[in-house]
Amino acid sequence: MAEPDPRYVSITPLLKELANPSEWTDPVQASKIAGALSLLLDDKLNETQAAALLSLLHYKKKDQDVAVINECVRTISQAQPAVEHAAVRKIVSDRGLARGRYSGGLCEIAGTAGNATPTISVTTAASIIASPLLMIAQHGYTSATAPIPRVEPDDILPSIRPAPPALDSITPETVTEVYKSSSYALLPESSFYPGMKHANPIRRGLDIRTIFDLIGTLLHPIAENEGMEARVVGVSNPDLGPALIQALKDLGVGKALVVSGHGALDQISPEGPTSCWMLSKPVDGTSPVQIEQFQLHPSDFGLPIIPLNAVKAESCAPEEAKTLLDMLEGKLPENNPIVQFVLMHAAVLFVTSGICEAEQTGSFSGDREVITERGPGNGRWKEGLRLARQCLQSGQALRSLETYIRVSNSI
Repeated sequence: MAEPDPRYVSITPLLKELANPSEWTDPVQASKIAGALSLLLDDKLNETQAAALLSLLHYKKKDQDVAVINECVRTISQAQPAVEHAAVRKIVSDRGLARGRYSGGLCEIAGTAGNATPTISVTTAASIIASPLLMIAQHGYTSATAPIPRVEPDDILPSIRPAPPALDSITPETVTEVYKSSSYALLPESSFYPGMKHANPIRRGLDIRTIFDLIGTLLHPIAENEGMEARVVGVSNPDLGPALIQALKDLGVGKALVVSGHGALDQISPEGPTSCWMLSKPVDGTSPVQIEQFQLHPSDFGLPIIPLNAVKAESCAPEEAKTLLDMLEGKLPENNPIVQFVLMHAAVLFVTSGICEAEQTGSFSGDREVITERGPGNGRWKEGLRLARQCLQSGQALRSLETYIRVSNSI
């Protein structure tokens, strides 16, 4: 019998507990699962046991357990390279972007992947378009999930031509320098969660949704109480919506929206209803954070229905990058389905942040009157779309990306 490889730690007892829970008096502790995932990210689990762990968590539905999700996020966050949060908070405050009920903090829009239909990488484009008005901290993340692995932000931005951003220069040590000049930043997974390189090949090999598709999206290098203000998270399976919004609440998030689009999308559906779970702080500032469920439709943004095949994914990162630049440079008409799809997502981020509650215009030259009409969840969705459209048409979104490229190459 071969000797065990000394590089690896055995988790056989935990695997037995997960495989045969009826043989054990107590349920598997969330801390044990979080500890095992930490071993995987530290490259201390052999591939066989790592694959068994991820498979069992999926098929036993432990990857939908809020207590497990929260414990894993907390444990993994503590083991990753630390950002200088105090410096980030000061810089964010100094930028002075507060407006309406938006306090000027960092915002993010992300998805958990697993879409039944491949669509363009909308979160990257929406993040850049929103960045003239919001501080954006887009966390680079590898979905590596079935049935449709997609092009990730970490692949798209380096494919920008002629001058891409230098993502390797964006690290926990340099991110504060980025935010001194730029209101947009992509925080690459390789620098902020380097241990994921040990998990991603196994996830791809399994070809099933794993717990990393949820906790990887919830993880963020900047904590909720250290500068992060608002988050939009998409999930393709609406059954996971309640678990995700509760996890965000338990993690201390004050403003969040979880969305699940018609047709198994981890995005806002352009052709049908989208189930939404919103987490918001009451205006009085003293009442508990509230969760509200509702549905959104393209008409709530003042948009027509757009078939999914009109916003399908490009075949590779360079093509996605070209589409992104064409949009930002005004080469795509306003009624282009991809433009409308992206603007809708930027609008959602604006509403979630609270900036749509501002009663006065003034962000852009020739700014039109605020649209005060409210829709589902009491949100000003049409105002969000108006702001998104102005960020794009004014050229400020393009300038925001250009600033990020320049800063990243100068660090």
